[in-house]
Amino acid sequence: MQKTTIFYGLSTLFMVLIIWQISVSLFDVNPILFPSPLEVLSAFYDSPEIYSDIIISMIRLVIGSIIGISLAVFFGVLTGHISVMDKTLGNMWNFLRFIPPLALVPLFLLWLGIGEFSKIGLLAWTSFFPTWISVHAGVKGLENKYLLVAKSLSVKKTWFLKEIVFKGSTNYIVNGARVGVGFAFSVLVAAEMLGAFAGVGYRISFLQSVYRIDRMIGYIIILGAIGLIFDRLFMGLSKHFTPWKNEPKN
Repeated sequence: MQKTTIFYGLSTLFMVLIIWQISVSLFDVNPILFPSPLEVLSAFYDSPEIYSDIIISMIRLVIGSIIGISLAVFFGVLTGHISVMDKTLGNMWNFLRFIPPLALVPLFLLWLGIGEFSKIGLLAWTSFFPTWISVHAGVKGLENKYLLVAKSLSVKKTWFLKEIVFKGSTNYIVNGARVGVGFAFSVLVAAEMLGAFAGVGYRISFLQSVYRIDRMIGYIIILGAIGLIFDRLFMGLSKHFTPWKNEPKN
């Protein structure tokens, strides 16, 4: 099944590249604005700074996402398990999550400057809310019979939280983190475009100003590939931590 998926994916990519190359060759288009795949590939190899840009962006993404996801898991368990926390912090998070992260980019830049703190803080903010919603829903959705059995057996509170609450919502944590990282990924590019001197987003904005569309497309393709890798990573984590979800049904 996995080999079939990879085959279809590579076949589709190959077809898209062929159609792209043929279209550029047949139609009278501006080669600067509409470069061919071969020109994009050549420009990619002529961009030595691409490796450092990717590393810098990924470091920002990983640190910001880890902070946001960790806080989201903590508060998600609290608001999902404790009614008072749900009525206080839960309502506040529900209000704040409707504020678009991109609207906060100028504010974070003014508060924290154009250094790393503003970008990491914005990424933590962005990844927090999707993860929190998922964890909160997962904890609240635990079947009452398991909760009642645990309470009737007088199990310790720490064991109850670890073995029932936390493990019971593991799938929600992974899926929420998957969505959160995806949102953070897009916000990272926007933040780097507005206030950075290195990174993928900054480089795309700079290349646009000097009309290097071939290199721009190369960076955009790299972004898609990195995003796909992250997504598959979270899918693998979900299967690893929740093996019962993958068991065939009778």
